[in-house]
Formats: sequence, C-alpha cells, structure tokens
Amino acid sequence: MEQPSYQRQVAIKTIISDILAGEFVKEEENKSDYLLTPENEKIYRLNLFAIVLNKEKVGNITNILLDDGSGKINLRYFEDDPVLEELQIGEVILVIGKLRSYNQEKYLAPEIVKKINSLWLKVRSLEMAKEVKEIFDVDVKVEVEKVIDEVADEDNTLPVQKIIKIINELDQGEGVLIEEIISNSVLNGTEQIIEKMLENGEIFQISPGKVKVL
Repeated sequence: MEQPSYQRQVAIKTIISDILAGEFVKEEENKSDYLLTPENEKIYRLNLFAIVLNKEKVGNITNILLDDGSGKINLRYFEDDPVLEELQIGEVILVIGKLRSYNQEKYLAPEIVKKINSLWLKVRSLEMAKEVKEIFDVDVKVEVEKVIDEVADEDNTLPVQKIIKIINELDQGEGVLIEEIISNSVLNGTEQIIEKMLENGEIFQISPGKVKVL
C-alpha cells in the first residue's frame, strides 16, 4: 500500500512561558522565521491551548489576549475573520500558528483556531511540565490518559484521541506505520483523520509512512 507523503512543518506543542522566554529569530527573505526556545529548539509552527481573556479591535487589527496559566500573549488578526465573531471571553481554544514580533512585542499569527474542551489545558500543563520534557514519568502518563478519558466521557466525538490511543498502544519507541494504524482503527476516514492530525501538529512523521505522538 502506497504511503501518503506529508511535508508540512510540524506544529510543536508549546506553552506561553516558553514563547516569552525564547527568542524570535527573523530570517532572510524566502526563509521561515522561528522561535528559538530556552532549550535551543527551533519552532516554526506553534500548537497552543489557552483561554481567551480579552478581545480588542484597533482599526483593522484585532488582538485576542490569551492565557494558558504560564503566561499571556496576543493572538493578532490584521483583517476581519469569521472566527472572531465566534470567540468568546472565557473559552478555551486551540491555536496553530506562527510567532511574529513588532517593536519587540511577540504575538501569534493564526493559521487554525478552534474551540476545545477546557480539560485540554490540564492535559497540556501535564505534558509540558519541565520535568516531563526530560523524563516522561509513568505516573504522569497515567494522569494524562486519565484526563483524556474525562474529555472523552464528556464528548464522544473525539476520533483524534482514538487515533492517539492506537498509536500509543502500538508504539514501541520507533513510531507506528500509518498502514498499521488504519488496520487497527474502526473509524471511517482514518487516513484523512491522520492527515489532518499531521497538519494540526497533533502527531508528526518521523520517517516516510511512520508517525509518532508529539
């Protein structure tokens, strides 16, 4: 079976404190700008969960102030977008986007923005804990899975989490073949779900046809 090829830059799971502590690197023309984290990791696309604290429009620019518990940063739109009407203060959202800077102020340029269950903030805080970056402790894994199950209990339409569970069960450390995921999934359109997850940065491709959970 021919494996699909996905070349888009992975959106890396990030917390706001790491964005604020990192350095925005402006590249030459025809090259992508990036965030250089305190751990010297280059991040070209960000994957962030946060609460909407405020919405403010100044001229054609709309700033959405976000808070994920580790810090605050603006999500900035330079033109009207239908998503702006839908976003309400207090909601938790997923943001896929890129870091930008103006007058030494960092802000996020959105690619994908969607509402999510508030429990995902707890999942992300567990995943991104400093000690977890070095050793993903078994107890932490259990806690993450417990919270994911809570989300699933509240929302039974989470095919993404079903795919993640399959990958975690099959992965022996070297990733899992997309073909193997498809054969173990009972979901319709599993290949399309995987493609979307890659685009959103929820999983990444470590070699042709083989993926891993971030």
